[in-house]
Amino acid sequence: MPHVLLVIDQLTSGGAPRSVLKLTRALLESNIRVSLISLSERVALPIPEGAEWHVVAFTPASRWEKLRRYQLHARRLDAFLASHTTPFNLVVANLHQAHQVVSRSTLAKQAWYCLRSDPWQELLSNKRGWRRGIKRHKVRRLYDNKRIIALSRTNLESLGRIGSQPQATRVIPNVLHVENIHRLMQARIAEPELQDTDFCLFVGRLNFRSKRLDRLLEGYLASGIDLPLVVIGDGENERLQQEVIRLGLQDRVWTLGGRDNPYPYMRQASVLLLSSDYEGLPNVLLESLACDTPVVSTDCLSGPRDILVGELARGLVPLEDTQAFGRTVRDIIEHPPAITHEHIAPYLPQTVSAAYRELME
Repeated sequence: MPHVLLVIDQLTSGGAPRSVLKLTRALLESNIRVSLISLSERVALPIPEGAEWHVVAFTPASRWEKLRRYQLHARRLDAFLASHTTPFNLVVANLHQAHQVVSRSTLAKQAWYCLRSDPWQELLSNKRGWRRGIKRHKVRRLYDNKRIIALSRTNLESLGRIGSQPQATRVIPNVLHVENIHRLMQARIAEPELQDTDFCLFVGRLNFRSKRLDRLLEGYLASGIDLPLVVIGDGENERLQQEVIRLGLQDRVWTLGGRDNPYPYMRQASVLLLSSDYEGLPNVLLESLACDTPVVSTDCLSGPRDILVGELARGLVPLEDTQAFGRTVRDIIEHPPAITHEHIAPYLPQTVSAAYRELME
């Protein structure tokens, strides 16, 4: 049985750790042995049954250790691996800390490095002047001559923009467990007022910097539609309420907070809206399509353009064109595109598992 090692920063929270655990489940279902290594003691998410998992953490005890933390952490990882002699057919490092540590370890040449967000946006967008130049050099040194997995084609284009020259690249998206989504979306919506109502929907972290909730509200207002907007997510709720009041949308926007199961809302929504400045590969778009609900999204880095193809590309709008966002919302509601099996087939567990199996050959 082939054996895959997945190394990740932490398994506590966040979209990337959850995506790695979905991948773990898909690989196990394909009769592939999976070992997980968390580089942090923070492990709160449920580990799929059948997976082997370990914690190899390192906490710097001094300023000197902090400056050399990646190298020292790599030594600890190497010591752990030396005590576990089972060979791996494939090693995949996930997230930036894992990339830094694995690249300094004995796994460096064997590993693939999976980019789970847009590298330019995550690593360089907040740098200016000479600081950006230094950071660009560090990123290039990290990824040059490495084997890179990206969730989307636009992730790879972003790495090229930095100037990195990988040894090999593959695009392998996140896993979408459609059967599980179809089961969960059958539940009844908790709010009686919404149970028989058409509405627009936003699902995600309430973060103004990345999700651009100001653009979401302004685009919704520009659409001129009568449907309410339902917002599901936790985060900057107070600031969101201030924007709702500023735009006079108090009677039209429902803020529900977080929901463990958003799929009944996705199933009933007329359209799902995404207004982000950047993404990794936005799972929420895939989940909405799995619920047979069309999407309007900014054409941001990175992922929406890879997901919304064919007729679904009508739902893509330029980043800074709020009026176009509004027009597209109205158009998609009035003339919804057909969502077919081909739109979600690349993200099915068996498809993604087969792509990882090919890396072992």
